[in-house]
Amino acid sequence: MCGNHARQSRGGALAVLSLPLRSTRFMAPVMAGQLTFHDCGNGGSIATHATFIPDEENTNSSLVDLDSYIVGIHETGDLTRSAIMSPFLHKFNMARTDSTLQSDQGRSIEVPLTHPMNIEVGGDGIIGRRVTLWLQGAVDPIAEGIIGYN
Repeated sequence: MCGNHARQSRGGALAVLSLPLRSTRFMAPVMAGQLTFHDCGNGGSIATHATFIPDEENTNSSLVDLDSYIVGIHETGDLTRSAIMSPFLHKFNMARTDSTLQSDQGRSIEVPLTHPMNIEVGGDGIIGRRVTLWLQGAVDPIAEGIIGYN
């Protein structure tokens, strides 16, 4: 296999979010970073939480307004279609609740998922699917990626 093998697998699923490939309208600031789906370290194949960690070098990535962001997991991993035209399998918001966890340094936020998600390929699994991050009320996503194993 190619690539850097120094990073240890932590289990769960991971999507690296960056600037969307396609945009039809004015772009809001990009919220680049990593979005992980996990079961709080139990090693299971069902994700019960999502954690967002913004990129350090991206000055636009701030957790201050994350309450107004929506995560969409699409039915396919097709990045050639407009995100608006790609149906969703799951949607949830990153709004903070009483059970929301924020890191000591304020660099990440973890939210419980309203519906557990299968960390597998095919069926209702999330591996290989497109994930988009939307600002509530926006027409286009501000970041996107593909979910893979972590």
